[in-house]
Amino acid sequence: MKEIREHDITVLIGETGSGKTTQVPQYLLEAGLAGKGMIAVTQPRRVAATSLASRVATEQNVSVGGLVGYSVRFNEAYSDDTRIKYVTDGMLVRELLGDSLLSRYSVVIVDEAHERTLRTDLLIANLKTIQKKRNAPLDAKGKGSAAKLNPLKIIIMSATLDAEKFSAFYDGAKIIYVQGRQHPVSIYHTAVSQSDYVDAAMRTFFQIHTDRPLGDVLIFLPGQEDIESLDKAINLYANRLPKDGMGVLVCLMFAALPPSQQSKIFAPAPAGMRKCILATNIAETSITIPGIKYVIDTGKCKEKRYVARDSGAGFDTLLTRDITKSSAMQRAGRAGREGPGFCFRLYTEDAYNAMPTSAEPEIRRCTLTSSLLQLKCLGQDLEELDFMDKPDQEIIAAALKTLFLLGALDNRKTLTKLGRDMASFPLEPNLARAVVASAELGCTAEVLDIISILSASSKLFFDSTDEREAAAEARAKFRHRSGDHLTVLNVVRAYQDVAASEGKSARREWCRRQFVNDRCLVEGLEIRAQLRTVCERMGMDWRASCGDDETPVLKSLVRGLVQHTAFLQPDGTYKQIMGPSVVKIHPGSSLCDKKVPAIIYDELVYTSQIYARGVSAVPRSYIAEVPVLSRKSN
Repeated sequence: MKEIREHDITVLIGETGSGKTTQVPQYLLEAGLAGKGMIAVTQPRRVAATSLASRVATEQNVSVGGLVGYSVRFNEAYSDDTRIKYVTDGMLVRELLGDSLLSRYSVVIVDEAHERTLRTDLLIANLKTIQKKRNAPLDAKGKGSAAKLNPLKIIIMSATLDAEKFSAFYDGAKIIYVQGRQHPVSIYHTAVSQSDYVDAAMRTFFQIHTDRPLGDVLIFLPGQEDIESLDKAINLYANRLPKDGMGVLVCLMFAALPPSQQSKIFAPAPAGMRKCILATNIAETSITIPGIKYVIDTGKCKEKRYVARDSGAGFDTLLTRDITKSSAMQRAGRAGREGPGFCFRLYTEDAYNAMPTSAEPEIRRCTLTSSLLQLKCLGQDLEELDFMDKPDQEIIAAALKTLFLLGALDNRKTLTKLGRDMASFPLEPNLARAVVASAELGCTAEVLDIISILSASSKLFFDSTDEREAAAEARAKFRHRSGDHLTVLNVVRAYQDVAASEGKSARREWCRRQFVNDRCLVEGLEIRAQLRTVCERMGMDWRASCGDDETPVLKSLVRGLVQHTAFLQPDGTYKQIMGPSVVKIHPGSSLCDKKVPAIIYDELVYTSQIYARGVSAVPRSYIAEVPVLSRKSN
């Protein structure tokens, strides 16, 4: 506390489990270092922000939303009494749009800074400018602030030893090292590489379960699909074990999981049970799970990366990649928090030695469209902002082109009124553009229904390999001739009819029978409520409905998905209008077996081929109505 009191900027390095994320904000509050302002603690992930707020509120013996609160995309719980607020880095960047000096905060703690997410880098760059304005003295005696606000303290917290780079960026900021509780961890590598890492993880788990002493197991997997696949496999095999042996309790941990299920990983396993936690890299540093003695590391993660097809026609895709040495060390460290532990790496020692030391910052490998629009609203230019690592010029050019095509920027790269309206929505710019168009075309109610589901963190339809035919039959009643977007609308309408007269358990049962994701629908309707509030604030009538007329809905979507349009080719593939990519319709689409003259789509999935997912058929005339597409559609 002494060092933080004496320095406006500090870089705090401490291992996960050292208590820096939960204890430092409470110490600051107790020491009076926040003054009358709030303490913001940023997190790269929503699940970390909500679970940390819950834990600190428990330690303070208060309810979440009072003294301790949180704010994540489409969900918040805080009040005028809140003094410690856990917030995703993206939400704090968004707050800059309404309060460019973050005047409500006396302290901003940027946690998990080593992850170098795009929003974290944007925040770190803006905080440097904000602090200079807020802490600049008014007079020769050094009293007062040029902004007439309380001075701002910044604390950069990281779990890895990259302190010097953060310190140098903030002109030699003070570095503090916090000792963590780390016990020795025995690390084992496989003799040969494991191509089927899910199967290898299952076999390794049951070797531990049958041969090793008590202790919970944490298995790192790339994403939700692998987690759910391994969950089924472990439970299936565990049911065949002798009934008098130790049981298995499988808990899941990934970003799209609702808080009620996330909390299960923190509870101790019942007597006679071993807990097995299947997690993405969220469990590397964002959260500390008690009871872990064994770690199984697949050596894989999902990484968002911009795939450049042509300037302005590339796309972000999630690729399964090998992890870095830094991640491997963090994963192994999970096993040594409470006592000596064991880490079983499903890759060779040579593979570990060949790993890069750390990951490339997101600002160098992800699309910048949304961030660039936010910065334009702040009167800033991406090219001129002082970043720790400069963004890739090709990705900047692509973002500028996208915003121009959406009408958010004019040909001088100046923000338009349309662009400012789009930035008011907590949505990706293309979806925000569709909402604005819906107000002009009188179909805001329908477009909000669709876009709210598209913005949910989990998919509406889940594929069941065991019951594929039954799932297809159940969903057939919702299928719309134009494709996936209006199929989504049909599901939402049917679900609302059920929700109007049935309780929670009946709604879940309805979803189970229809093979649709209850979690996605519940979250989607919560998102819709927030988007309706934004519409009201902007003077847009969210009740405006076109009934069963699909034309205005599809026209609105075309305005937003301007770069996601393609024409049918003689060979049955589709050629992008605004780019060189040739794509196929994803097998999961309701149009996968159809040949239609023109399509719009939500996203591209990059595997051995490029698939368009979330597809609707549209008349070529709708595309011709969009000025930037009219010449290319003729």
